Amino acid sequence: MAARRRPAVDGSKAPKSLRPLCRNVTIGGRRTSVRMEPVLWDCLTDICRREVRPLNDVVTLIDGRRGDSSLTAALRVFILAYYREAARSQPAPTAHAQGFAEEQAPLSSTFDDAMRVFTGDP
Repeated sequence: MAARRRPAVDGSKAPKSLRPLCRNVTIGGRRTSVRMEPVLWDCLTDICRREVRPLNDVVTLIDGRRGDSSLTAALRVFILAYYREAARSQPAPTAHAQGFAEEQAPLSSTFDDAMRVFTGDP
């Protein structure tokens, strides 16, 4: 039995946060476009700011290690790996903690740790 699919939805009715944005990046001197949701662009920009690296340099590094997956998929996986590594480095919440702390320590994950997870290196 085939899986039932949701009917197509008019893109203009999707929440703004779910409408992908197309942005140009330069990879190794060549210009290309990448289409991702705004929150992912914000995350990638935040990673670049934290690591003090230009966006095009980060995208070029990811592109060089993505194998046969699409650039957009590789960026999404890298972003997830970066924040996952950052979460692992945070102390576990205590039993009495509820919700998020108002003041959280800055992320202590490094770019290299995220790249290691992204590429599957031990």
